[in-house]
Amino acid sequence: MVLCQYLCISTETILRGLSFTSKDGYARVNASFPPLSAVSVCLRVQWDPRRNDVSTVFSYAARAFVNEFQLRGKTDDRKVRLALLIQGQHHRHKAELPVDGEWHHVCVTWRSSDGFWAIYVDGETGDSEKGKARGNAKDIHGEGIFILGQDQDTFGGNFTEPFFGNLTDLSVWGEALEFEQVTALHTCSQLTNHRALFRWQDWSNITIIFAI
Repeated sequence: MVLCQYLCISTETILRGLSFTSKDGYARVNASFPPLSAVSVCLRVQWDPRRNDVSTVFSYAARAFVNEFQLRGKTDDRKVRLALLIQGQHHRHKAELPVDGEWHHVCVTWRSSDGFWAIYVDGETGDSEKGKARGNAKDIHGEGIFILGQDQDTFGGNFTEPFFGNLTDLSVWGEALEFEQVTALHTCSQLTNHRALFRWQDWSNITIIFAI
């Protein structure tokens, strides 16, 4: 794994990023996560067009339940179809991400109160659903492990679906962001009134594991 850069033209901000080039490489976010009744994860991603396998962009696992929260994608006809895995329930691969060599902004949100979840791509709604899991959803367990670039078939390990490409500008919130907030993040604006559980600026709290 090596470092890369992303230039946000609207603010002329340069962000460092991670290049995932190995099936064994990954990065771990060293942050403390409480039990969550809602969560949002936003990032910028550049997909490797040479890979067609199912990939996991990020995975959050807890000791009590491994498949808590994941963003996965599979390449289909020069597009990546994204899907959320929430508390073991695998939702459809529907939201589309172009495989065009460009950077794309992706946000995913979920809340237990009404079973709402959504995937936003480049400031637009790619897929969403509400109410299906209402009454069954529980809080996401706290004190888990957040991994970039790999799934977790066991707590913190047993990786089988690696991501290949570049990733930057990751932030995690303990709330379900609204559409207007997602579009603001897409243009590199900061959410000054929302406290994040993790921000990409907290670079020192990322452990990069390099594997050939």
